[in-house]
Amino acid sequence: MRRVLAVAALGVLPACGPRGLYEAKLVTEVCAGPPALADARYLRLRVTGPGMEPVEHYVLMDQGVVEPPAVPAGKGRVLEVRGYTDLPRGGGRLVALGRSRPFEVSDSERPTVRVAVRRVGAYVRPCASLAEPRAGHTATVVEDGRVLLAGGFQLDLNGTGSTLSSAELFDPVTGTLEQAPALATPRAFHTATRLPDGKVLLAGGEVASVEGTLPVRSALVVDVAQRTSTRVELKVARSHHAAAADSGGRVLLVGGVGAAGAVVSEAEGFDPQTGTVFSVGTPVPRVGMGVMPVQGGRRLAVVGGSDGMELRPEVLFFSYEGGTFAPAGQGPRLREPRRDAALVPFGGSEQLLFVGGKDSPDGVEGGRRLASTEVISSGEAAQVSAGPQVFARSEPCAVALPDGRVVTVGGLRSTANGLLSDPHAELLIPGKDGGAPVMLGLPNLERQRHQHSCTVLEDGSVLIAGGLDVDGRQRTTLDDLVIYTPVPLD
Repeated sequence: MRRVLAVAALGVLPACGPRGLYEAKLVTEVCAGPPALADARYLRLRVTGPGMEPVEHYVLMDQGVVEPPAVPAGKGRVLEVRGYTDLPRGGGRLVALGRSRPFEVSDSERPTVRVAVRRVGAYVRPCASLAEPRAGHTATVVEDGRVLLAGGFQLDLNGTGSTLSSAELFDPVTGTLEQAPALATPRAFHTATRLPDGKVLLAGGEVASVEGTLPVRSALVVDVAQRTSTRVELKVARSHHAAAADSGGRVLLVGGVGAAGAVVSEAEGFDPQTGTVFSVGTPVPRVGMGVMPVQGGRRLAVVGGSDGMELRPEVLFFSYEGGTFAPAGQGPRLREPRRDAALVPFGGSEQLLFVGGKDSPDGVEGGRRLASTEVISSGEAAQVSAGPQVFARSEPCAVALPDGRVVTVGGLRSTANGLLSDPHAELLIPGKDGGAPVMLGLPNLERQRHQHSCTVLEDGSVLIAGGLDVDGRQRTTLDDLVIYTPVPLD
């Protein structure tokens, strides 16, 4: 069941200042996993925003309806709610956390601010499941804070796969799902890139047909707010590729698998201002690589992967010049070339972390799963250094938290019984003042998985959706949603 706690409605400043009115409602999910506020005695309510000093106060849970902190009228206010076993100065332990979306308070309107409060350091399942089990899909946070889950594939009881055209929108505050308009073309193993105007570019992918698995040449620009999409023709059909947007919103698409399973060499770009696709002169024949913006999006880094014959150790940097993406300076080389690793920002926009993967250039079966990570610096003296050790696996899902830490979840591991889905999760922490980064193990997933999605929500929690569970006996496409709320640094 879902529990809603009311926090009464008033924030008032001294008479000489403007008056802010708002109502807060705390939503706690208890469908599966530990209840958020089971042993909390105190709530800390803290409001921040532009043009105001942070205000906070502590209230006893048994007081019932309480007043939230008084705040000045204005936009961009954020209410953070923390649950403690006792007052922090008395040794109280933080057990629950939630943050609202930015809201506006005024002297005329009285908004209702909803805050999803969840247990920290634990997995919670919302009171909703995917309408269709899916793996190989994408998950993208859109402008209103919901998550667009699009495409993918599912296996039937005989292990036969079908490609999905369905899409769903998950609301992390209410814990509910609603159907989104279907994709014009079914696709799995595509890329999803959020554009500056809030739309989402779903590019390429593959579709199962009577002729076998075929790469998709089209892309869709999805407008979630208007519930519409616009079709765009790519220059090359590709799946299992990588894509990222620079600071101007232009998207670079590289590599992947094309016709007859060949590695795609031709790179291309998409300009959201004109809605057109343009050629990129530098070939990037890679599969199993990652692409990520660095230096505030001024450059895009292409890291790792295989050209089908050999692993590629070169880190490539691209920047937008003269109407296309062009090579930008000399990049470093990986210490341990790999494919099917996860690439994610680490401690800010100057560093990337390359996690796990495999040491073989060929497809899924071959090679050794890696327990190493590498830290790629993108500054003037670009270099690669060793990162923390992790659980050995390929295809991990990894996301960067707002504070620079990284959460990794799931993947594919080698066992005596062959390749199985992995249940491990880790928290990777950048080193301070030149110190070495470290790894902390997180609780294992209740259900192991790979080819799933993991997405950082606006409140800093991580949404884990769907995927494939291969346990040695059967292969199951998952329909669950799991949320993990990391313990904050402070």
